[in-house]
Amino acid sequence: MKKLILSVIALLIFLNLLYSQDKKVKPPSARDSIIVYDSPSDFRLVDTVGFKKAWGIDLSVANNGFAFGTFYKYNLRDVYSLHIVFNFMTAKDKNEVEYIDPWTGQTFVPNKVNRIMVLPISLSFQYRLFKDALADNFRPFLTVGVGPTLIFTTPYEKEFFNSLKYGRAHYTVNFYVGAGAYIGLDPRTISGLSVRYYFIPYPKGIESLRNKPIKEFGGINLTLSFGVNF
Repeated sequence: MKKLILSVIALLIFLNLLYSQDKKVKPPSARDSIIVYDSPSDFRLVDTVGFKKAWGIDLSVANNGFAFGTFYKYNLRDVYSLHIVFNFMTAKDKNEVEYIDPWTGQTFVPNKVNRIMVLPISLSFQYRLFKDALADNFRPFLTVGVGPTLIFTTPYEKEFFNSLKYGRAHYTVNFYVGAGAYIGLDPRTISGLSVRYYFIPYPKGIESLRNKPIKEFGGINLTLSFGVNF
């Protein structure tokens, strides 16, 4: 009985101490400590920030060496765009071999008749692939283009700049298909890589080497594109 009374007294003392400590606890601050974040604004994709046009340059490695050009782009919709593409290429026979004259140090190609420059202008249509499935820093596309082509020839026997006044113009068409991708998130600039296959037929043929007319001036172009949106 005595032990029970002592136990009850001890329990009362303990509860009294607990209650006293609880009273000393400061009341919670009226300021809510929970951090509330505002809803983030919608993320605007690089092709929806308002730019409708673009201009840039193309640097290419073609069948017959290097090529370069320029392009103008107009966005029609989210994934569709129109392009005007101008390129400058050179053409030569696949069997041409350049030698060095040991007496003069100048280079020459045996049996070469003409220098050939190819200038295709194309109106192309581009379609962006997987817009909703891939991140915007990688934007693959398909493209197809068609347009007129100027093939300009100058006599090889004359010095290059002097030969221009003896040049002859030939006209044909061009058609190309290609695929590539733009890379990067900066909405103000364009950088991309593409592969195009050009078809540039000329049924009459043009001689680069004597008695070996070339009838097809197309081929594969590996192209780097750089430009600005506006």
